[in-house]
Amino acid sequence: MTTLPPLGDSLQPDNRLRRLWIFAGVLVGVCVAAFFINRQFITDDDHTTVTAGDCFENTGTTKNPEIRKRDCGDPKADYKVLKKLEDTYFTPFACSDVEGSTGALSQTGTKPFVVCFTGNRH
Repeated sequence: MTTLPPLGDSLQPDNRLRRLWIFAGVLVGVCVAAFFINRQFITDDDHTTVTAGDCFENTGTTKNPEIRKRDCGDPKADYKVLKKLEDTYFTPFACSDVEGSTGALSQTGTKPFVVCFTGNRH
């Protein structure tokens, strides 16, 4: 006949190390997610600083634009900002009332905005 272990003793090994690894894994996952969510603020991009009248060049793609402010006389300045709508989320009609607008850039998050622009005439 076998005897039972004394009360308070566990037959399973200590789970503290396992809990520590789980906590570390979750922490790393949260940090990675935060980086990818906020990477638009980490990159060297002028999209948050453009205002009406500024000109810019898109050094990225149409899907992932990277904005560089340029002097409006610069041959690389392809676009001109007509209006910046603060605290606005992008919709297909966001720039419809902005005369001459041919495109829009937007940022979502805590400070959303939409930039309405047109081609720059050098």
